[in-house]
Amino acid sequence: MKWIGIDYAYHFFGLVNKDSPATDVAFNSQGFFISKSFPLNNNLDSYVIFVKKEYDFLKQLGDSLHLTVDFGMFAFLAVPMLWLLKFLYGLVSNFGWAIVLLTVLIRLLTFPLQWSSLKGMKKMQNLQPQLAKIKEKYKDDPLTMQKETMDMFKKSGVNPLSGCFPLLLQMPIFFALYSVLYNAVELVGARYLGWITDLSTKDPYYILPVAMAVSMFVQQKITPSTITDKMQQRIFLFMPLIFGFFMKDLPSGLSLYIFVSTLSGIFQQFFVFSRIK
Repeated sequence: MKWIGIDYAYHFFGLVNKDSPATDVAFNSQGFFISKSFPLNNNLDSYVIFVKKEYDFLKQLGDSLHLTVDFGMFAFLAVPMLWLLKFLYGLVSNFGWAIVLLTVLIRLLTFPLQWSSLKGMKKMQNLQPQLAKIKEKYKDDPLTMQKETMDMFKKSGVNPLSGCFPLLLQMPIFFALYSVLYNAVELVGARYLGWITDLSTKDPYYILPVAMAVSMFVQQKITPSTITDKMQQRIFLFMPLIFGFFMKDLPSGLSLYIFVSTLSGIFQQFFVFSRIK
């Protein structure tokens, strides 16, 4: 074990070993953690550290302390995004606007995938009336229904996964950016607009979560849907409300990111649909 410690939000307190000995760790009822090395010895070559979890500074310290900033499985994407966020901050001197610029930039870079996804979804939507007829005609014959459906896809040149696959390719990017904004100590105490005085804490008036939920509802209404089941349609209508409620106590920087990303997605959809017949 290279280090062991207590993580609290944007700070780390721990014991760092010079080497990486085999270690047994336990917490007792008084709240102390007990570390035993194997083989047992009376010499401990280590140091105690209490530090703010600023990624680049921890990287300079060495001893793998940068891993105390947990970016998750998409860390290989999150670290470059953090550097880009700090670079944009250097240009605009405001982390709120840096988040806006970074979100728009990522949306632009992933636009070809968005175009492909929306194009596929639009084609699928246009086929819905014919698919509904096949479903009704062969409702008692599932095998024939499946065959007729696949034949229709082949004749129309539509891949039923064409709308989903590009979205799946985008997910690691958006999850990585989410992780950056959730963990970035740089956002602590960072002001944005009048009522947003700290991007690492929740919006005190819930303006951004509400705006985010409204924008998600608008995007949902203009997005081509292949869902024909009425119950599923009702459930999806509640998703923006549920997501807004979930985000109300999370850092306002995250709400800002999702709000700007959703707005950008709406403009992209209008642009794509205006060019797809």
